Amino acid sequence: MRETFKSLSIFSAMLMILLVISTGCDINIPGCGKRSLPFFKQILPNQTNNSQTFNNTLSNNTASNPQNSTNSSMNLNTLSKPVLATPTATAVLVDVEKIAYTTIEEGQPTLWTMNTDGTERTRLTTLKTSSWHPLWSPNGKILAFLSTASDGKVNLYTIQKGSATLTQITSWEDMSKPDPAVLQAPFSWSPKSDQIAYIYKNQIWVVSLDTLEQSTLVTVDPAFTISTVSWAPHRDNKYIAYTVLGGTNYSSVLLVNPRLKDQLHLADSRVLIPSITWTSGAEELAYLSDNRAVYTTKVEDTTSQPLINGASPDLAPYISFSPVDSSTRLLLLARQSTDDSGYRVAVVDKPAKGDNDTGTLKYLTPAGVDSAVWSPDGTKIAYVTSGELWIMDSTSGMFKTRIALTGIQSPDWSRK
Repeated sequence: MRETFKSLSIFSAMLMILLVISTGCDINIPGCGKRSLPFFKQILPNQTNNSQTFNNTLSNNTASNPQNSTNSSMNLNTLSKPVLATPTATAVLVDVEKIAYTTIEEGQPTLWTMNTDGTERTRLTTLKTSSWHPLWSPNGKILAFLSTASDGKVNLYTIQKGSATLTQITSWEDMSKPDPAVLQAPFSWSPKSDQIAYIYKNQIWVVSLDTLEQSTLVTVDPAFTISTVSWAPHRDNKYIAYTVLGGTNYSSVLLVNPRLKDQLHLADSRVLIPSITWTSGAEELAYLSDNRAVYTTKVEDTTSQPLINGASPDLAPYISFSPVDSSTRLLLLARQSTDDSGYRVAVVDKPAKGDNDTGTLKYLTPAGVDSAVWSPDGTKIAYVTSGELWIMDSTSGMFKTRIALTGIQSPDWSRK
């Protein structure tokens, strides 16, 4: 019985101590003096802190744009004036596909990027400067472009995806402004995304992004003009293709090795060659002959073969092979008939089987397209018509989705 009372006394004492602790009262402890025991506050369900969410941080660092979202019913008058974005490390996702483009603001083209669904529109260059030909690196991490961003003079710049810092790559005093009629950029990335080849004063230069060291690869006679340049998309960086124009009735396609600087003559034409493009594995090079035909040639066999010849009454000065490995699908801008008011997005449907065969094109859009570009996986094509940016299936032309309204120019689509 005595042991039972002893146990109950100990149990009662423990309950008393817990009660005192829960009230946060002061108690006297023999040998220790007065002590204040903590008060345990009740935590209510669904209580949250006041920290800012990722989405709020992101929205504070994304600029508004004159273009609208996918919802075409939005009132354009409610769109705010664009402001220069200042991305932060917590606000920018870099492992996403982006579309870079230019848009006219205060009479000059400024550089922007956005997600492929039209969200996260961010201006990269300031007002009262001009930028042209945004072009993503093969690894999708760096954007190169021409701009007057520094001192009003045209030079080559780069910016890392997710960054707000421009890097000036060249410092020429008299680099020419791009011809608005030329759709292909006058520079080209190396396959490893570590160098850029560009045209300057009838020369081809190469600049290293790590050291900014520059060197000339090609210099042509002043009677001729280098008009296009395209680095073969192969990991050994073996060839850079370029075209040389002599007046209005002579053109050549040549190759130069960026390491050895030796050259190879690929093709000649009695008409203008305004655009060239490599297959993704660099097995073939296609070139546009005037505005009527496209030919292909190979490094091992310099004989040109017609891909299409008269399949369209008029081709725009732009061609592009699919970025998919081993694909020979060719993207063009073409008129389907002489009645077309503008160009349509088209792909080669059936290649020509000889000089007497025209080949056929598959037209994917209505007339009125200004520019177009492949998605990185080749399954989609983004195109601009009347300043609106649309995306569609690259095979059927179906599932057209408008992702931006008005003002879009020169789009280019990055990898993740």
